[in-house]
Amino acid sequence: MSEHAASTVWADAFAVERRGTDLRAGLAGGLAACAPLALGIALDEPAIGVIACFGGLNAALGVPRGRVRKRLGWGIGASLLCTLAITLASAVESSAVASALVAFLLVAAATSLRALGPDGGLTGFVTGAIFTITGGVPMSGLDVGQRTFWFLAGAAAGVALMTLALAGSGDDEDAVEAALLDADAAAPAPAPPWREQAAAGAARMRAAMLGPQAWLRGHALRLALIVALEVLVYKLLDLEHGYWIPLTTLAVLQPDERSSRVRAIQRAAGTLVGTLAIALVTIAVGGQWLIVAAQGISACALFALYARNYFWLVVLLTPTALLTVSAVDYQGASIALQRAGWSALGIALGLAVGELAWRIGRRGSG
Repeated sequence: MSEHAASTVWADAFAVERRGTDLRAGLAGGLAACAPLALGIALDEPAIGVIACFGGLNAALGVPRGRVRKRLGWGIGASLLCTLAITLASAVESSAVASALVAFLLVAAATSLRALGPDGGLTGFVTGAIFTITGGVPMSGLDVGQRTFWFLAGAAAGVALMTLALAGSGDDEDAVEAALLDADAAAPAPAPPWREQAAAGAARMRAAMLGPQAWLRGHALRLALIVALEVLVYKLLDLEHGYWIPLTTLAVLQPDERSSRVRAIQRAAGTLVGTLAIALVTIAVGGQWLIVAAQGISACALFALYARNYFWLVVLLTPTALLTVSAVDYQGASIALQRAGWSALGIALGLAVGELAWRIGRRGSG
């Protein structure tokens, strides 16, 4: 890669996509992620608190800016897909082979959502992410049905809070501004019916995965295969917190070489900053409720800032997830350092697989 190309990749990794902060989104996301955890600890049900916390966090991440129907549609869709993922992960967690097989099928299907745009890509990521997290985080005392119920309860709260917090965002803001200029001419075009939108989305996914220009098929199968192998290996070797390896690969490996390098830089920088932050917090703060408070602050900052750039999502998602686990399974700074090591391995594996595939692709087309 040339010096100019490298410099533009670095510039893209840290570019600001949206200026300012969204305090309403921050408060809503912080409440969706922190309240279930705090309630679970207060009621001496930490496992329920963690599972509902992840439900609220992932569902809130799945709510995009835009019209209320768009926010609800993607938020509910992300909630249902993540609930399916956590149910499947819970059902097969005792078997490394079954976990790897389901991981392959689920990640391949979830990755196909990229055909629907950035919102589909994020929904696909959180679906795969919650599958890998569930398979690696012990939820003692909760069966499959209980995990599903409490995750869905947390997700419902997350969608409701974030949908309200993002009122007036995106398309709504454009419509309001236009209406002030010209009430008659500015009326936004009505969105097509749900059935038409679903049919159009399904057609785009079929074209991306099965059509003659199936740009997404190779990426979906490649990502699903490497994640499945990583799940198989870390479960067979019983690696503590080894789920961070496939989780990082999910975040890094993209359909094209440039995007993967941008994501790798963002993930590496975010992991470094997040790991340092969580190490300092866990060293300085040993009290459970202080850790919960730190988790709430981290989650609030995550939702207030992540629209600026994916980098902030990575930086703040790291301490949010680690503080969630540390609140009920305190291990000091060791968990942060271990997570950094597994993340580095996930980045390396993701880039190595991608580089191999791109080289083969270039030779085949040459």
